Amino acid sequence: MSIILTRKGKRRAPRWIGWAIVAGVFLFLVPFYYFDRMDLARPSLFGAIAIALAAATLWRLRVHKWFWAAIAIVVALHVYVILRLAWDQREIHEYVILAISLIDYGAVVAFIKLIEHICKDTEEPPKA
Repeated sequence: MSIILTRKGKRRAPRWIGWAIVAGVFLFLVPFYYFDRMDLARPSLFGAIAIALAAATLWRLRVHKWFWAAIAIVVALHVYVILRLAWDQREIHEYVILAISLIDYGAVVAFIKLIEHICKDTEEPPKA
């Protein structure tokens, strides 16, 4: 699955990727509709996107066990915060949601980088 190059050399994603994103969001939202908790759908979706983008940004670290442990900790913290806060009290403007999502993304990346800094001394040297 590679990015297709156009005549001008610009990168373009395959056409099916848009439909895959729509299907993924739909499948992500189905449990919230089923359990009648659509008030948690938007913060959950934006949290999942922030975690996914942070993992994609640091994908080179996927070979380490601590990377996946850090992702699991971040997911658990997001689930706890989303379930504990009251999200349906008032409407929040889209720009505020965007700012919170960007801060969330930065916090997740910073947390993984902190774990990387802590765990880099504990790794075994590569064997030849």
